[in-house]
Amino acid sequence: MSFTLPFSVVVPVYNSERTLEEVYDRVANTFADIKSDFELIFVNDSSLDRSWEIIHQIKSKHPNKVIGINLRKNTGQHNALLCGFQFAKGEYVITLDDDLQFFPEDIALMVARARESKADMVYGYYEAERQHSLYRKLGSNFVAYIFERFGNTVGQGSSFKIIHHTVIDKVKHYNHSYAFIDEILSWHTTKIDWQEVRHAPRREGQSGYSVFKLIFLTLHLVFGYTTIPLRFMTWFGLAAFWISLGFIAYFLYMKFAYGAYIGFTALISAVALSSGLILFSLGVIGEYLHRILSLQHRKPPYLVQEILR
Repeated sequence: MSFTLPFSVVVPVYNSERTLEEVYDRVANTFADIKSDFELIFVNDSSLDRSWEIIHQIKSKHPNKVIGINLRKNTGQHNALLCGFQFAKGEYVITLDDDLQFFPEDIALMVARARESKADMVYGYYEAERQHSLYRKLGSNFVAYIFERFGNTVGQGSSFKIIHHTVIDKVKHYNHSYAFIDEILSWHTTKIDWQEVRHAPRREGQSGYSVFKLIFLTLHLVFGYTTIPLRFMTWFGLAAFWISLGFIAYFLYMKFAYGAYIGFTALISAVALSSGLILFSLGVIGEYLHRILSLQHRKPPYLVQEILR
């Protein structure tokens, strides 16, 4: 695919009516400073506030710089990014959050690092303490460890990154309901670099990731991109098998050595252990079958309601 602009900036939007105009102004000023052309793609993930109205206003003021995409239903940040990739025409695509915790001015640093290192992808990272809640930090660290240990994703990633169009062209048509952008991108390149950037506390509103949303998101990602549950089921079943053999040997020894009555408790314990193991295993298998079924049904990862070109 040929590109017509140097840079495309994709911003997933959810309930960010108070920051969107500042996002545009600061991005535009940054590219003016580095003397480069750009486009800004807002993907409204079915916000409940006036975000789509604000995107309309920004588009009317800057018709040649802004593309607005309104999704019919909330599909999450990663699917919103996939949608934005479809419309990006830049040689490099930059992903940026809508809450201004990352500084748009640091795009200049990311661009310089990408050009200097010739990397396909550059992550923005921050050495200082992350300005997130404790549960958000713990969840992010846990997911990073899981996918660094059992997947292809680098551990020190972030939502602020710059990606070459050759990688974007390979992933933008990915069709999966549970998209995990960082893992998908890592399937297509190992030329990854990092650039230290700034990170600020959230100024407006609250994060869209509640505790329960983070838990369910983590489960979706683990089941969708790793075989950890299947491996756990295998090892747990093997451990339960050896424990059961140990109990059987113990009860047989007590029976023949002392004439002890094996008893109802031992029988119930064995049945409960085996039944629980079987039900747990069926649940894990069912989760994977559900994802296979979703792929067979070709359920779209997002649904576009309106586009402002």
